[in-house]
Amino acid sequence: MKPSPLTVLLLACATVSMPCRSGAEPVSSETPFPSAQQLLQDVRASLPREPLRISGELLVRRRHGLDSRRYGFEAELRLGDSPASAQYRIFDDRGVELEALTAALRLAEAPDLAYTAGGVAAEAPPLSAAIQSTDLTWMDLTLSFLWWHGGTVLREEEIKGRACYVVELPAPGGSVTVGGSGYAGVWLWVDAELHMLLQAEGREAQGQPLRRLWIKSLKKIDDRWMIKDMEVEKFPTTQRTKLHVREVETTE
Repeated sequence: MKPSPLTVLLLACATVSMPCRSGAEPVSSETPFPSAQQLLQDVRASLPREPLRISGELLVRRRHGLDSRRYGFEAELRLGDSPASAQYRIFDDRGVELEALTAALRLAEAPDLAYTAGGVAAEAPPLSAAIQSTDLTWMDLTLSFLWWHGGTVLREEEIKGRACYVVELPAPGGSVTVGGSGYAGVWLWVDAELHMLLQAEGREAQGQPLRRLWIKSLKKIDDRWMIKDMEVEKFPTTQRTKLHVREVETTE
């Protein structure tokens, strides 16, 4: 069985494909904006329903482009389950597991988390915690903000030649500490035609970006376009982290 036709950006990470939604029409300046919740529902509906296993690496790069650290990762995604679930495992460059987190995701609820460090069960860190020395947090990997409630479509912008809706999502309860997200809110750039996520920014209470993730490149697998590389940077920036996907396979 082939992976589903549209993304798993989940890892924050993972695969995303680029066929049009059935019946999708190109957006125009006269087209009214959909609601933020409709866009989020469409993005979630685009996630693959079959179980997936994804593997790849995280490359931490300093400002001048030199790799400073390298980690492996694996993800087991069951986004068609109720609740949706995802497990992420992080490895050092010798293949030794450093930490793992499993998240159960429910609409408008804080995710249920289970965590191990070095294979030993431990208290789950806040979602705002950085993963090793990368720019990624567990919030970025789980993309649990896609299950938040509320939000506003601010405007339309172009990202890499694609028209996008800019969606502002306040953190649950309006607090940076609720759910351990570390963000007062998240801004999303959602492709206006395909309703898939192209870029996201975690923001602080004054609206300044704390962290940004975006799709860097795609590759074609079995006549489908999948994410090959995604980049994440935090502000102020001294480095970037590149997420590179090597393999995607169904597990059932």
